[in-house]
Amino acid sequence: MSATDLSKMGTAKVALNVSDCGHTVIEKCPVGEVEFSFYQYAATEINQAGIATPMLLSADAALRKLRMEYIPHKVEQNDVACDDAIVMLGRLHKCPANSKWRYHTHLWSELALEKSLKLLALPDKSARQLRLFHKCSDALFGEQNLVSGDSNAGNWGRRENGDLVLFDWERFGKGSPAIDLAPLIKGMGTKQTFNEVAERYCQLSSHHDFNGLAREIAIAKAWIVTEVIVLLDERQKAAFPLYLNWYREHLPDWLEDGVNML
Repeated sequence: MSATDLSKMGTAKVALNVSDCGHTVIEKCPVGEVEFSFYQYAATEINQAGIATPMLLSADAALRKLRMEYIPHKVEQNDVACDDAIVMLGRLHKCPANSKWRYHTHLWSELALEKSLKLLALPDKSARQLRLFHKCSDALFGEQNLVSGDSNAGNWGRRENGDLVLFDWERFGKGSPAIDLAPLIKGMGTKQTFNEVAERYCQLSSHHDFNGLAREIAIAKAWIVTEVIVLLDERQKAAFPLYLNWYREHLPDWLEDGVNML
């Protein structure tokens, strides 16, 4: 008995179903190679390290279908940057990478940048400023920390007992912790919020470069603009005009302020 399709930006259909035993479950299909491999091979080790992910109930390799534990309670954007989430991400970032696992390759290509700029149609000055962020983006992708790659509020939930869980691992990869910290911040964020999150992360983990991390969070925020706009356009998502108009309204002022962090 299927309910609604829960997918937003992904290509797989995510459905809330009721199993034969009467339990509510999540079914996701067709799942990409990275996420299918994650739940098959990496999730157990990741959970043992203190990063809670949904329990895998079954996997169908032929259909690339996952049936997983349903996490019932949403986490709102205003609540996602909590200590529990930051501690969990810090544990993930310290986990050793396994060469046998599959990873999404995070990068900010010039082609993607220019495509996003064409779609955004920003003022010339704003476009130049976004290109400056792009020139600094190697800082995000040179590190080998494990990252979820998509830690926005919609990918967190709480079990009935209150335990925080992180799901949607199709962008599981390697890079700077900033890749996971930036989505915790509402909207585009400010220098103050980047500093606050960087400081809390450094306090709750073994990371020590507070200033460098705050700068990388700002760069990650800029990179995510390209990621979101290009993906929404390529996948013909209904939310594309909404995001496009929001960015057109807010990006010029944010870039004017944010470029000073580079």
